[in-house]
Amino acid sequence: MTSSADGAPLFALVMAGGAGTRFWPLSRRSRPKQLLPFAQGRSLLSATVDRLSPLVAPGRTLVVTSQEVVEAVRAELPRLPRENVLAEPEGRDTAACVGWVAWRLARTAPGAVMLVVPADHLIPDGVALRSALSAAAATAFARGGLVTLALRPTRPETGFGYIEMGELTGAAGAHEVHVVRRFVEKPDKAMAEEFLAAGNFRWNSGMFAWTVKAIEAAIREHLPGLAAGLDGLMGATDTVGEPEALQRHYPALQRVSVDFGVMEKATPVWAVGVDFAWSDVGSWGGLSEVLPSSQDGVAFGDVVAVDSERSVLISDGPLVATVGVHDLVVVATRDAVLVVPRDQVQRVKELVEKLRSEGRDEIL
Repeated sequence: MTSSADGAPLFALVMAGGAGTRFWPLSRRSRPKQLLPFAQGRSLLSATVDRLSPLVAPGRTLVVTSQEVVEAVRAELPRLPRENVLAEPEGRDTAACVGWVAWRLARTAPGAVMLVVPADHLIPDGVALRSALSAAAATAFARGGLVTLALRPTRPETGFGYIEMGELTGAAGAHEVHVVRRFVEKPDKAMAEEFLAAGNFRWNSGMFAWTVKAIEAAIREHLPGLAAGLDGLMGATDTVGEPEALQRHYPALQRVSVDFGVMEKATPVWAVGVDFAWSDVGSWGGLSEVLPSSQDGVAFGDVVAVDSERSVLISDGPLVATVGVHDLVVVATRDAVLVVPRDQVQRVKELVEKLRSEGRDEIL
């Protein structure tokens, strides 16, 4: 498939700047979640870029990551030109990341359509994903607006944001296109059950499509402070070069997600309905969705389990051996061991913050 959307150049932005603190101690600052081998032995990042490659040429695939791991990311993606892996000097959330790439493309490919995907999601059916992204790109080009992929929910999940689908406005390929009525933050269990029963709510996938002109206009309208900062960054790039301009301007950019800062405020926003297996691999407990499991649960690395059930047992070095445990997460690396009940894995972030506050940077 050619790298275009109804004649417009098609670019992909892969957002790979997350720290993945929920996967400590396997995930570290020098080896964040997207570099972990959770995609059948390959990194989530590598699998993400490969899923895009039949749709978007490597030369038009841009990856934004942190300065700390930029060389590791380049090594992970040898088919991409080195200059297509962009390094943030400091993470400023997704609106800054999206804006930086959009402002760059406004100079080199102002008529382009951008696809935006996270680096750390797992989608086994690449054909279905590319079909959906192609439909989203065509919708963005035809309507000149902002488009999100809306996933059909399979359970009353409280860890995801939701999209209320409004009027059906047509189709793109095999996919229905709706107006987005509203975005809803992560609901409680009762509300999530109501959404599932209502039938017109979808999970917010965090995957988007828009023209460069549309996202630039939306940022200028809804995040004028960020737009001004990006203008300053690009102006400085002309005078002192991009590396120096980034050091001077990027850390001062407004910290806000593109979902909250733009998508929830913009109108109209369109949603392309999709229905395929998807996981954001959000915690240790979520590994059962993406790794082979048995009655013992999920085992990865040097693990021996006896009479253990529904557990996640991970070794990145020493043997992990369990007897008679259930609903437990045990993760062992060369310098740390994590033990946490499976229903409390979201609290690993609290543990990382405690380690940081105690100055244990060598373990992070």
